[in-house]
Amino acid sequence: MSGELFTTPTRRFHLTRRGKILQSTTERYLRDDLGFGTVLLPTKTNTTIAGDATELVPRTIENIDMLYDLVEGTSRTVAVVDTNVLLHHMDVLEYIRSEEGIHNSIAAAVVIPQTALEECRNRSLVMYRRVTDLIRSSSTGKRKRAFIVLADLHHVDTQMIDPGEVRDGDETKINDENDARLRKVAEYYGRAVYNHQLEANSQETMEVIFLSDDAASRQLAKQEQSVLAENVTYYTPRSMREHVTILQREDPSLNLLDMVAQFNAPSNTTQSIEYYPPHIPSSQLSLGLKTNKYYQGTFRSDRDSYNSGYVTVRGGNEERVAVVICGDQNVNRAVDGDVVAIELLAIDKWLSSSDDSKKENETKKEKVGIAADTAEPSVKDMDNVDEELVDDNGALRRPTGKIVGIIRRNFNKNYCGSIWSVDNAGDDNEQHCNDIIAAKHETEHADGITSTVVFFSIDPRVPPVLIRTTQRERLLGMRLLVSMDSWPSDSEFPLGHYVKTLGVAGTKDTETEVLLQEFRIPCEPFPAKVLACLPSADYKIELEPGRADLRHLPILSSELQDCLVDPPGCKDIDDALHCIELKNGNWQVGVHIADVTHYVEAGSAIDLEAANRSTSTYLVNKRLDMLPALLTTDLCSLKGNVDRFAFSVLWEVTPDADIVDVEFKKTIIHSIAALTYQQAQSLIDKPDNSCKNDIQAGAVKRLASLARKFRSRRINAGALTLASPEVKFVLDSESLNPTDVQAYTLYEANAVVEEFMLLANVTVAKKILRHYPTLSILRRHPAPNRSMFDSLIQKAKTRGISICIDDSKKLADSLDAAGKSLDSDPYLDQLLRILSTRCMSPAQYFCSGEYQARDWHHYGLAAPVYTHFTSPIRRLLAAAIGVAPLPVFLSSKSYLHDLAANMNRRHRAAQLAGRASVQLHTLIFFSGDDEGEGGGVKEEDAYVLDVETNDNTEPSFSVMVPRYGIEGRVRLSHLTKDDPCLVRDPEKFRLCYKDAKSGKVMASVAVFDKVRVKIWVKKSRDHRELIVDLIQPNVLAKPDNASGHKSKPKKQKIKK
Repeated sequence: MSGELFTTPTRRFHLTRRGKILQSTTERYLRDDLGFGTVLLPTKTNTTIAGDATELVPRTIENIDMLYDLVEGTSRTVAVVDTNVLLHHMDVLEYIRSEEGIHNSIAAAVVIPQTALEECRNRSLVMYRRVTDLIRSSSTGKRKRAFIVLADLHHVDTQMIDPGEVRDGDETKINDENDARLRKVAEYYGRAVYNHQLEANSQETMEVIFLSDDAASRQLAKQEQSVLAENVTYYTPRSMREHVTILQREDPSLNLLDMVAQFNAPSNTTQSIEYYPPHIPSSQLSLGLKTNKYYQGTFRSDRDSYNSGYVTVRGGNEERVAVVICGDQNVNRAVDGDVVAIELLAIDKWLSSSDDSKKENETKKEKVGIAADTAEPSVKDMDNVDEELVDDNGALRRPTGKIVGIIRRNFNKNYCGSIWSVDNAGDDNEQHCNDIIAAKHETEHADGITSTVVFFSIDPRVPPVLIRTTQRERLLGMRLLVSMDSWPSDSEFPLGHYVKTLGVAGTKDTETEVLLQEFRIPCEPFPAKVLACLPSADYKIELEPGRADLRHLPILSSELQDCLVDPPGCKDIDDALHCIELKNGNWQVGVHIADVTHYVEAGSAIDLEAANRSTSTYLVNKRLDMLPALLTTDLCSLKGNVDRFAFSVLWEVTPDADIVDVEFKKTIIHSIAALTYQQAQSLIDKPDNSCKNDIQAGAVKRLASLARKFRSRRINAGALTLASPEVKFVLDSESLNPTDVQAYTLYEANAVVEEFMLLANVTVAKKILRHYPTLSILRRHPAPNRSMFDSLIQKAKTRGISICIDDSKKLADSLDAAGKSLDSDPYLDQLLRILSTRCMSPAQYFCSGEYQARDWHHYGLAAPVYTHFTSPIRRLLAAAIGVAPLPVFLSSKSYLHDLAANMNRRHRAAQLAGRASVQLHTLIFFSGDDEGEGGGVKEEDAYVLDVETNDNTEPSFSVMVPRYGIEGRVRLSHLTKDDPCLVRDPEKFRLCYKDAKSGKVMASVAVFDKVRVKIWVKKSRDHRELIVDLIQPNVLAKPDNASGHKSKPKKQKIKK
């Protein structure tokens, strides 16, 4: 078809800040050869290392006959969608079901006008990517439907020539003009189909639907068609719910209504209730932001609550400050990740340190679970922002505010959880707070098909969500994915829709998928564009220019396990060591790290994917890698007896561990063996007289000798020897279910490898800082806040232990002294170190240009600078030693800030996911059901960590169970809080129980006491909870626990 070009001018008038009116004219070229849009059609399949890749080419639908040929299926329906459908109904558009050759979806062909696509891109880049991915994926595979893209902005037949077609005359808003364009597209398709059927007298019917959730636009569509032709309907305007309801009635098994987004709160009354203040209109928000009446930032919920959190804003001096938002009314329908506008509250409503302590006590951990390693990182550590400001009286206070408007919603995520119904109560008939919410909001709708139910996410940062479903009974007891749609002010909770079912709640595979979703762990397969960056199948490692050949050195790889649960297939070996004697009597020591950057080109698809994932995640039964397996388990794994590319740090040291010189090189190495920690330990323990001709033993012994000296110097400088409650699962080889839990054994060989990794990280940090003082990615560990240690210091005093935290050296010395005084029970020394670790925030990645040099310090290691030998650092090191140029994007401090922030978030998420996986397998182990092999109810020794001594509270205390790494609260619920025989001693952190007649103390529990407990799993509905009950001292234990019997509670089946 030969096309002609036309132009059409568009004039717009703009009011400047100074009150002047400016006119702008835009000319748009129009074409008459665009037909009925463009589709992507497969042409051929290419075989690559990423698998089979289908090449797609665009094809223009030149005439109506081609459109009829393209639209297949028993119902020939063409659906023209508007912008809101793309933004809110992608789950419906993506849905397709194929059964017995019948392919069900919302339409045989979906037309996406350019106007809607561009507006979607401007409003949500996430949804725009989903749309474009859907267009591509629907052109391949088994999807039997077409997605047509029409360039309506340049199509000569879809232009609005008559100004009367647009609402509001000459002052038409852009949104109204876009809506009119979309209706014009629907009219264009509808008119063509009508004329074709009229002229050809065809028996083939085709219906054109205009899908829009804008009621005003649908009404205008009807009015415009009545003007165009009397008694003729070119297309049918429908809301998405109306259209899907028709499909659902035709096929009740479709279940597509569940995926339709909600925008209006369900109500059984004629009068609605406004639960929240209205959001300020965008025009007023814009003015308020310019005048600093309001401040813009991203709302971040607290870890355990959806109605409290903070917003980071920029103050008048451009410094970032975290503003506390607390309470339903102040949060005002914001969810975690929303970009919001806030208004600061009066200074007298700002929080003091005492208010913070009170809030922390109110949110004290109550559930039994896997013990944490460190304290939760603070807002200042995570986001590099100030948490306190100086008020008018010179006191430090945390500013507070309220959210007055939502600038951009974060409704692009799916949330995991279950629906809660008062009808699915367990056999225990125990009242739950969720029952009240469910009873209040469950609603049967007048359509007789759907009902509103309440979805509760497993993430406490997510509020309950009201979803409308046709399959209520089927979803009870299942884990679901749900998406939020809206949160009107007359709805107590947000409205959402069902996305998909993950599986039966409580099963291992389902709950593993749930925890990956909860912590946003990237678990999708690597896309083809990433796999295309990998070397070819016949790739061989060979020496290249600029790389030192160290294959003659006796290098030993360490099979270092990165996790305590050793998931199957965990065989990546990241580092290797060597130590040889030099002719001058000194020793050469080398640390060799896999050269990942050789295979990951800066700025490539695989580099961007790795930057996004940032870390590998280790679960009990699986691992999720940052890079494809070809790299992690093969080319970048320093296996024994194969050549590998590496980055090497080489020191010349004296036998007394004095460093003479250091070199940094890109190398090729050949490890002579890959040793486990046990094998390395056996070489360390080997007698010296039998190691003369043993190359491996000699190297390991020299490394161990140096490591002892390096470690001694670090400790003398103030490095801490801390601990964590580490345990290790033994898994069944076939089912991968836990059969036993063992203590994680540490050897001196562990410390040897750790010592040289620390030395390498410190040495590399100094090197890159000399060359890039403001662009280095480092790792800092801030000194702990004294208030974080106050509780531990007071508890230690009850045992005559003094803890000093003036600096890391004094803390280390006081912990060593405490260990000697507690030699009667060695675990108390370890427990004290575990609790000390809990008083510290975790270390964080950062860009050196964002902090003063004094803040680079790593408190735990007593190191002025420290880094990790990760990809960004290797690129910096390569540039520093002149073997590769520094990528341009690593020269941007803002990019490095975002990179470090993402690394911190991903690293923390991976830790939490790993802990959640351990928690899941702990539940399976103690459940003693079909999945838990060798578990069941257990009795173990435990140590008291804290005692509830406040009046008018339930008698309880928290314990640590060393055997299983479990921490939780033991409730003495059989004792009343006002029991006259119960004595609380806050100064000694002790509970006593006296004889009612004699007043003699019959039993007591104090901090650091050893007690005997029973561990079991309580099952209620679709929920399982780990419970710790007291057995001894038996005076304080429940009567049925005092004897220490192991009878299991009655098992309750989960309703499916």
